[in-house]
Amino acid sequence: MVTHETREIPKNSWRVFFDSISKEIRGKAVDVTVCSPVFRAHQCCLWELNGLTYDPHDDALIVSCREQEHVIDCPESVRIEREGLSIRSIDVQKHAGEHELITFIDPVLLPAA
Repeated sequence: MVTHETREIPKNSWRVFFDSISKEIRGKAVDVTVCSPVFRAHQCCLWELNGLTYDPHDDALIVSCREQEHVIDCPESVRIEREGLSIRSIDVQKHAGEHELITFIDPVLLPAA
């Protein structure tokens, strides 16, 4: 039986966490959905990923893709949805109820603990 779990990644671990999974996600397809209390819109569909990076100096999560970059400014929290050893999605909470959902089309294996 495959277990589903959601867990929050502490902000002081974001840079290390995203660096550690970037090797696994290179070339994966990803869908980004931008949500707010007022609207829900797809920013993009099926981008080919190069990696994810958290820049603490600019307080930004960078979704680096083959065709372009998507920047999520001032994230407040990051939660991952796991299915077994794979990451299904990353939910980035922002201010005022806004969040961006990064969904992996092919699940990404978690780094070894």
